[in-house]
Amino acid sequence: MTTIGTILKWLILLPILAAVALIAVANDHMVAVNLNPFDPADPVLRVELALYQIAFLFFVLGALAGGFVIWNGQRRYRREARQVRDDAAFWRARAERQEREQTRALATTTRP
Repeated sequence: MTTIGTILKWLILLPILAAVALIAVANDHMVAVNLNPFDPADPVLRVELALYQIAFLFFVLGALAGGFVIWNGQRRYRREARQVRDDAAFWRARAERQEREQTRALATTTRP
């Protein structure tokens, strides 16, 4: 990355990072998350987290889900690349073997 690109990256990222930090500091109120939809008063399945922690948790879960979807969508291309790699290795080995055989055959026919 060029120097100008690095400077532009930081000029864009620093305000975003500052805004995220300010939002996290401003939203530190505790929120009860009920994991039991049938009995919200159940204390075993109740977690109290700060609001920014919940927001970051959903961000991370969304990033992981998106990464999984992209990775799974590229499965066909990875399979094709693996097949091409295996085919190339097969044909390379076959060519090398034939070259060795030709060299041996040539060496045996040229001996006096």
